[in-house]
Amino acid sequence: MTDGIALDAGATDNIDTGNPDTVNPDNGTTDPDTGNNTNNTNTGSSDTGTTDNGSDTSTNLPAITVPDVLPPLPSPPLTPAPNTSNEPVPVTGPVSTVSEFFLVRDPYGKLPDDTSADLTLEDFNLGPLPAVVTTPSDVNPTINTPPYFINLENPTVFAGDVLEVLFDPEDDNGTRPGMFPNYLRDGWSLVDNLNNTRTFRWQPLQPDVGIHEFKITAVDEAAPLYRTEQTIRIQVLLPADESAIPNLPPVVDEIRPHTTKFNDPVVMTILVNDPNGTVPTLEIVNPPPGATITPHHAEPNVSILRFVPQTTGVLTIDAIARDSVDTTLTGTQTFTIDVRDASFFQREGTALRDIATARNFRLGYASLLDFYYRPDGAIYAQTAAREFNFVTTENSLKWSYINPLPGIYRFAAADNLVSFARLKGMEIHGHTLVWHVQLPDWLKTSAPETREGHMREFIDRIMTRYADDIPIWDVVNEVFENDGTYRESLWFEAMGLNYIDIAFKQARLSAPNARLIYNDNDVSWAGPKANAMFDMLQGMQDRNTPIDGVGFQMHIFTDFDKFDEVEANFQRAADLDLDVYITELDVSKISGGTDEQQAVVYERVLDICLKQPRCKGLQTWGFTDMYSWRSEFEPLLLDEKYQVKPAYTAFQRRLLEN
Repeated sequence: MTDGIALDAGATDNIDTGNPDTVNPDNGTTDPDTGNNTNNTNTGSSDTGTTDNGSDTSTNLPAITVPDVLPPLPSPPLTPAPNTSNEPVPVTGPVSTVSEFFLVRDPYGKLPDDTSADLTLEDFNLGPLPAVVTTPSDVNPTINTPPYFINLENPTVFAGDVLEVLFDPEDDNGTRPGMFPNYLRDGWSLVDNLNNTRTFRWQPLQPDVGIHEFKITAVDEAAPLYRTEQTIRIQVLLPADESAIPNLPPVVDEIRPHTTKFNDPVVMTILVNDPNGTVPTLEIVNPPPGATITPHHAEPNVSILRFVPQTTGVLTIDAIARDSVDTTLTGTQTFTIDVRDASFFQREGTALRDIATARNFRLGYASLLDFYYRPDGAIYAQTAAREFNFVTTENSLKWSYINPLPGIYRFAAADNLVSFARLKGMEIHGHTLVWHVQLPDWLKTSAPETREGHMREFIDRIMTRYADDIPIWDVVNEVFENDGTYRESLWFEAMGLNYIDIAFKQARLSAPNARLIYNDNDVSWAGPKANAMFDMLQGMQDRNTPIDGVGFQMHIFTDFDKFDEVEANFQRAADLDLDVYITELDVSKISGGTDEQQAVVYERVLDICLKQPRCKGLQTWGFTDMYSWRSEFEPLLLDEKYQVKPAYTAFQRRLLEN
């Protein structure tokens, strides 16, 4: 399966064929913004610590020493600035669901891999990395020694052979440690030998040639949070006789079922893969009437099937991938499209957008990246335009996407969203400029002393490009841990706390008229994290650092009940003369939660915002469960078939009230 960022029919990676997995390409988690795994069921109660609004989070922090006026940007630039070679070009051919504006794509062919973080033979020859021990505060390691693995070495294997590595955890205290892999990629397995050992098994193939890391953690039996992480590095070589490598059948990537509207175009991005690294051919056994199949302009293993359904009902489409070496080797996949009449998508009452606009309130959503290359892209766009007057760039402005390599800029996705928003009269909220994840490898491996320059160049280049189109920006995102301490990010490593003030000052220089926001999660209710944030905001104001508002992410659950604390924290922001934005609202159903409970939480949050004069807008993190990062919890206003849920009706009702 592929990463969960949609195909730019022009993009050269991060192709999403519509499969159920929505995994971030950079951190391996399913959270597009908070950096937390979707199985984190924090309802806002487990990490609040204390409700003391006067807690001091400044002890032993480095001093903030940012000049009132920033020095000029680096000259010469640290990386090439955008130029005409980066400008998007028109999309041609039947590859999208768009008919109302001119779609563009990025101008590149297949981008080279970023090898900045690749492991080398020198890394491999160093042997297994030193163990990393996590010791809870209630464990005395002189009495209870940490668990460990015995007899580990960095193995070498030829492509086509089967590698087996035995993991045998020991504990000198006589107990039997447990273990778990930090991550298992496709083709890796960890087999339980039923004797307190496990065997890692993998048969690498041609594309795997290189050096890989496998991480595993031993867990103390008496104190489960007492853990030892061990990393081995695996070197995969090509054998002298490559014909000895087994040739495996190709596969057609899954596309999950979609619901579309009769007479709307359907676009299916079909990805075929060969485990051996060759390019299979694609055959559509039963193409719908009038269907076209267009090769992707940059990716040879991608084809775009487009058609306009002529009837309602369930369409099934069968695809075959045929091996380029042995044509008898095939892989198959069946796709399902549920075509509904227009009446299926009609909603009773006044559209949310119309009610919100009438009361001068921003009601928005986070836009799915490249929605116009999805099977249901047409009804997605129609729904967004009907219900919202405000839109956030969910992924198209994040650094790893828009600037994956030095001098390479992928502007097309953001440009297309600007065109769509302008056409539909939506205001755009830019998200996000400075964050600790979704960063390109070349930046992660940069010298710390260069990062201030890289950060300022990025802020300037992105904000000046969109200065006339994006009036609100999340400048800095998520600087705190849950206990209120500052996150030790690569930015903190390079600049200490200075990076926050520097980022906001650069943002003001680059876009003087923009509204500048600090955005964070789990700060809507009382606790050390919220206290730390408000201390930071007060300090910024004391230093005359430009900031206009606070973005309160609210990824919450149906049992959420801290509404009084939310109201109080919004008022704390207002008391600092800062605007309030609910930037990332969704309400997940867990522990038997119902649609009706979900609706109550949505309505209460909206009510708090509407009653707070400084609350300028509310954005849900998506609007259909089909594309939620927490889709298994059905957290949004519409279900996966774009049908109204009680939460939608609750919004409609509350917006109509005073």
